[in-house]
Amino acid sequence: MPTENRPGSARLNALLMVVLALLLGYFGLSANGYLVPAAIAVILAVLLWLGRAGRIFKAAVLVNLMSGTLLVLVLAFGDFLGDSKLDVSGVSLLINLMSGGPAVALLAPALLLGLRRGKPLHAWFNRAAGAA
Repeated sequence: MPTENRPGSARLNALLMVVLALLLGYFGLSANGYLVPAAIAVILAVLLWLGRAGRIFKAAVLVNLMSGTLLVLVLAFGDFLGDSKLDVSGVSLLINLMSGGPAVALLAPALLLGLRRGKPLHAWFNRAAGAA
């Protein structure tokens, strides 16, 4: 396999995501609920490293960011929801954890900015389309 021009942002973000996933996995030794987000963060890091499945990667990062934002907003300002506040925040937490949890959430803004058209990460995920 020839050496590819992997952008520095892909290398850095994938490395940081693996480190954060390992930290989540360590927490998962005590609280099993963190094992799934750790595994998903590792899968997303591999996709980022390889530059594959760009749409799935971007969707997972976007879902993670939106569900985390919703979770924080509902917990802070959701008193008007009454008894539904805990239901909404619980579903939002589950969605966030199933899309990589805090490991992905910490890197989501940088990743989404890098996935814009004309940026190195966008070109990294779409290099096959550019070569054709």
